[in-house]
Amino acid sequence: MTADQSKLEQQLAKLHQQYMERLQTDIPALAVQVSSLVTLSGQPDWRSTILPLKHKFHTLAGSAGTFGLPQLGKLAKNLELQLKDWIAADVAPDLTAINNFMSVFQQVQYAHQSGHQVMNLTSARLDALNEQKALIYVLEDDEETANHLTLTLATFGYQVQSYRRLVELDQALKTKLPDALILDISLPGEEQTGLEYISAFQQSLTEALPVLVITSHNSFEHHLQAVRIGARGYFVKPVNTTALEARLQRLLAVRQREAFRVLIVDDDQLLAEHYALVLQGAGLRAEILLEPSQIYEGMNRFRPDVILLDVLMPGCSGPELAQLIRLQDEWLSVPIIYLSSETDSERQLAALVKGGDDFLTKPITDTALIVAVFARAQRARQLAEMMTKDSLTGLLQHARVKERLDHELQRSERTGEPLSVVMLDIDHFKKVNDNYGHLIGDQVISSVANLLKQQLRKTDIIGRYGGEEFLLILPDCNQQQAFALVEQLRQSFASLPFSFDYHNFHCTFSAGISQAKATDDTDQLIDQADKALYSSKHAGRNQTQFYQQQS
Repeated sequence: MTADQSKLEQQLAKLHQQYMERLQTDIPALAVQVSSLVTLSGQPDWRSTILPLKHKFHTLAGSAGTFGLPQLGKLAKNLELQLKDWIAADVAPDLTAINNFMSVFQQVQYAHQSGHQVMNLTSARLDALNEQKALIYVLEDDEETANHLTLTLATFGYQVQSYRRLVELDQALKTKLPDALILDISLPGEEQTGLEYISAFQQSLTEALPVLVITSHNSFEHHLQAVRIGARGYFVKPVNTTALEARLQRLLAVRQREAFRVLIVDDDQLLAEHYALVLQGAGLRAEILLEPSQIYEGMNRFRPDVILLDVLMPGCSGPELAQLIRLQDEWLSVPIIYLSSETDSERQLAALVKGGDDFLTKPITDTALIVAVFARAQRARQLAEMMTKDSLTGLLQHARVKERLDHELQRSERTGEPLSVVMLDIDHFKKVNDNYGHLIGDQVISSVANLLKQQLRKTDIIGRYGGEEFLLILPDCNQQQAFALVEQLRQSFASLPFSFDYHNFHCTFSAGISQAKATDDTDQLIDQADKALYSSKHAGRNQTQFYQQQS
């Protein structure tokens, strides 16, 4: 370890110690505020208690993971979201909800006490606890394939348990269900195939277990068998582990997806509340707007996936309001569903021409409402992702990530929170394409993207800036914390095995970090990170450097 590295380690350890000492005061203070929630029920000013508490949990959620307490951060985020939901519902929580909230807060206190002994920020910040990692079971009788899968998935941050025999897997499944199962179809020496076994096992579950199939068979019949047992992916050997991990990540992301947001604009408050309760009961978030003149403020605050719009309202009709919404480019793609008792098809069509996407006739059954809204919201998100994200990696496109950086820079200036930007580039990438072909090159690029999505925080922003170049935006993160994070990512990527013609090879990346200052704009920040990246390349690659201000 160099003198500079040793000094950095000492600085990081000192910061971590200071944070742990701060928590010794902050957590007890939070406990006092949380205990006061029991008096909320029936109080007209209950929001004045919840709003500052929400802010404190937001701060804790953003900082705890950075300082080696990921479980504490996750719990704080859950509590913050609960408080946000209470505010959005615009109804004081009842005693049951408050008791549930306080039970979760007890876990926060326990997570804080458990993490108090952790002193090394570099390892503690980045080594996720096993219980936070997605648990994956692998059934594969071939030892080499099993080891390759296990190593690759572990590098991406999964907790992996590998089995060779069905009896071993059966025992594990009956003890604890994983988040997903990867299994081979052909199992020599077994009485059942992998598909036969999992087909019977799925019938004992109330919710199907996500299954990915790996096999040497590529026939239509085998694909059809896999579909019939509910397989969510089919991979022919030699397995493209990058594509498998990407599919696995998408599967788990759907289960953790943020609830669709529905803005209900209707002057009939009781009816609007009914719609909101129905949608919330189906797992969607709903907000009511009774006054059409507040549409822009409501859109900017809530950022809906779908708008439910009454046609006949005093002062401003539904079609007029739809046209007002469509005046803003930002809201052109948000689906607008009209709700009205109007049954005349000509009038319905006239309303649709004026900015609408669908027309539902009142009265409507709860099920029909849920299905219509869910389908529109799901499609809207899919289209939004296609428009803003890179097709290979699923990361934000060049222009979009720059827009997000501009937004985060403005937010950093308002709040005073640090903001770090990282420019990352795969080393000797041209040689990868030349030696192994562009298909393998795409796998390497996708692997970097998947690794970043797995190991960065939900609040971090990732974009594919160029061919093999990536831009990371790290809010509430100074450059020392960013350095520790990027170094762990760099080491993880360097250990990731890639295969070509049954031959394994490894890749590395270089990175440069800049931290925002009050005088910086978006282009300056990116340029500084790019110069730091160039310094890493010039110094020999496979390393991370800070931007150094020229004297």
